[in-house]
Amino acid sequence: MAAVSSNSSDPSNMNRNAFIALLLLADSAFGQRVADFTTAAAQAKTSKSDIVVFVHGSDWNRPGEVVAKIWNDARFLSAVGSGVLLVDLDRKENQSDGEKEAIKKNEAGNPPVRSLPAVALYDAEGRLVGTVSGTEELAAAGGLLAATKKLLVTRRERDDLWKAADGAAALIKAGKLGQGLDRMNLGLGPKGIYKPVLEEIRKADPEDKSGYVGKYTFSNDALVGLALKAAETKNYAEAETEFAKWDRNPRLSSTQRQELQAAKFALYQRWPEKKNEVRPILEKMRDIDPKSDLGQAAANYIELLFSTKRKKGDPPA
Repeated sequence: MAAVSSNSSDPSNMNRNAFIALLLLADSAFGQRVADFTTAAAQAKTSKSDIVVFVHGSDWNRPGEVVAKIWNDARFLSAVGSGVLLVDLDRKENQSDGEKEAIKKNEAGNPPVRSLPAVALYDAEGRLVGTVSGTEELAAAGGLLAATKKLLVTRRERDDLWKAADGAAALIKAGKLGQGLDRMNLGLGPKGIYKPVLEEIRKADPEDKSGYVGKYTFSNDALVGLALKAAETKNYAEAETEFAKWDRNPRLSSTQRQELQAAKFALYQRWPEKKNEVRPILEKMRDIDPKSDLGQAAANYIELLFSTKRKKGDPPA
């Protein structure tokens, strides 16, 4: 009896090999679900994969469970693209002992989000890239899939900027590194995870001509403290000089510029010769971003401090 041939030219073998190849191709084109962040982080380092974390609360957050249906749909897995690891993080209020133990494996990938449901992206080094929090932000982004893809674009654009920084002239290098940080809009990240990038900027641009060292070391508390100390010691001019330096930094965000005006307000309120500059400071603080909390606070102070006093019984202005 003739032996069965294992020749790859056999039609049945060719069909089987083609099917296996198709499966392997499909697997590489899709994302992959992973049991927990610890496992995903280890896998990401070797495969250079992104990690997407979906955060919800299955026993209390109803909107999150609506979004979870999309997350768990096989079509989401295929649409998110290749080289992406997916981790489900369920922040239950009532956890079993087993769930409490399991969630420890997600501690490093438990993102700081304002509300649930939320989606977060971590890079292959386990660093947070960005988050989209709450149903309103997810809806504004176009839904869970669109939000996830936008986060992936953010990571790619960040890396393109940092790649362009390699070998660039000092000031250009500092600028590209800073633009990469700007792209994420996370400051230096949770627990200062991006401090090494700041140190690279500092080395490339020790005089901070780019303004990025200032931007990423800006401290509202320090500036307010400086204003209060200057008022206490009557050393107003020194604080004003420091504030003028920060005013010249073109890299400050709108929030930082508002916080700077708030510190100047704290100084000028206590500086008798500068009382006439208090209102312009508040107006500038308001006009930078009228819809922000600080912008609205400035508008309220203007109304409180400078509106014409009404006689009793007069209608509101």
